[in-house]
Amino acid sequence: MSFKQLQYAEKRMHRLWRDMVVAGERGASPIELERLYDAYLQALQSYLRYYEIYRQQSGGIDIHRCA
Repeated sequence: MSFKQLQYAEKRMHRLWRDMVVAGERGASPIELERLYDAYLQALQSYLRYYEIYRQQSGGIDIHRCA
């Protein structure tokens, strides 16, 4: 798992969240919002899996606590 792959997963997760918010603001149907929410949850789960793999491969460094 490379850092770029992790970054891509994070960006995808944020993009799907934004898409869901915008859809809600424009009055999307509950079915569409549910579909977008499901896609977001899948992206979040993928990101968390990738993050854990990356953290293990990098010797336990928590990239969220490096700042």
